[in-house]
Amino acid sequence: MSDTEQPAAHRSPSAGLVIALGSVAVFFVALELTIISVALPDIAIAFPDASRATLSWIFTAYNVGVAALLLIGGWMAERFGRKRLFLVGLLVFTLGSAGSGLAPTVGILIAARTVQAIGGALLIPASLALILHVVAAERRDAAIGIWGAMAGLAAAIGPTLGAVLVDTIGWRSVFLVNIPIAVVTFVIGARALPESKDRNIGAVDLVSVQVGAAGVGLLVFIVVAAGSVGWTSPLTIGCGLTGLALLAGFVVRTMHHPHPVFDPEIAQQRTFSAGSLGTLFFVAGFTGWLVFAPTFLTEVWDYSILRAGLAIAPGPLVMAVVSGPAGKVAAARGHRLVIVTGALLSLSAITWWLVVLGSASSYVGGLLPGLVLMGAGVGAGFPMLTAASMLDVEPHQYAIGAAGSTTVRQVAMAVGIAIATAFIGSTDGSAALDSYRNSWIACGVMFAIAGAVMVALLPAPHPPTTTSTDSTSKAIHHV
Repeated sequence: MSDTEQPAAHRSPSAGLVIALGSVAVFFVALELTIISVALPDIAIAFPDASRATLSWIFTAYNVGVAALLLIGGWMAERFGRKRLFLVGLLVFTLGSAGSGLAPTVGILIAARTVQAIGGALLIPASLALILHVVAAERRDAAIGIWGAMAGLAAAIGPTLGAVLVDTIGWRSVFLVNIPIAVVTFVIGARALPESKDRNIGAVDLVSVQVGAAGVGLLVFIVVAAGSVGWTSPLTIGCGLTGLALLAGFVVRTMHHPHPVFDPEIAQQRTFSAGSLGTLFFVAGFTGWLVFAPTFLTEVWDYSILRAGLAIAPGPLVMAVVSGPAGKVAAARGHRLVIVTGALLSLSAITWWLVVLGSASSYVGGLLPGLVLMGAGVGAGFPMLTAASMLDVEPHQYAIGAAGSTTVRQVAMAVGIAIATAFIGSTDGSAALDSYRNSWIACGVMFAIAGAVMVALLPAPHPPTTTSTDSTSKAIHHV
């Protein structure tokens, strides 16, 4: 097993501070995935000469970039130092945010969003690896719960926060809001974060890095492209088939190359594979509902964008409340129980809306109870799926394990958007409500499958004294 090294001056960092810094970083990286959705109409007004296809790249460049570069970001964190990559990623992300917020042309805005994506891909795996290397064994699940919940919370609260910022300050604020938080995080992190890296990690298969990045990138790209050119267009089909072929090539090459970017042994762990498969369905269901929730309120119930954003806010608030206790319950009773409960609560929310909601606005007695159920379900299931995936990952592979788990989550988001788009499309009028209801049914099926996957594939509850504890203890010993 590989070892880690760390300067003696940083052997006893505050675990709470490291968790806070890592969670804040992953929050605004995830926030930029959804906050942009409500700003696009105002951006289109600011750049009237830009076509719709061009404007879509403001969204696509970031999503594709983060998804495609996570694995190499994880390897770099293990190779060059988790703290170093965290700080570099934070700096790059901040520069991209500034460039996006100040961009004088749409071309510069798209380029700056690409820079943001590079920074995000470096930040995400390094942030979780830093956390797992300092927390005590008994706090591991709670720490992952907080980290994962911040990512889910950011994605959920993005439309709400974006609506408020665009309505009160303007579209540029959805990018510039990151900068002061990032600067403070960088200053504190440079002084307080511990450094560690895998001393035995060396060369990496650069061919598979490019093949895997291109495959993931193409699959995420077709979600946005299909909205403009259609799911049956030659471009969509060609990109989809090429992406799948590249990913198949990546898997084959990774299994046979002596220096793969992603260790096949991680994927072969039952906890990692079960957690990843559960993530694929759970996050697809959540994202498929979330992305079009504001649109339902504005199109069917005639809400303003700001009112729609605020109406959804109780869901993310419940997520934030539930995520911490969910980690403690998982540590005591097992991840399977918590994740399955989360999937059932989320499915209950979908079922409630299918029964109660109609074309007439009904917030307190209709939408709100479902938001509470969905918030509780996602607050329990979303972060604990990440925790389940990381249960048996060795300490020296925390960053690459986190990168793999997060890559699955990014693909799941693309799948969820694709499914919802296929049902909703551009329907309006009386047909709109039926289209939304069909998309909710699809999301409910995703939650049901996620729960079934956990029951069937996730091993029996992990006692605190087994591999999870031993691995964390080894991490603490080595750092």
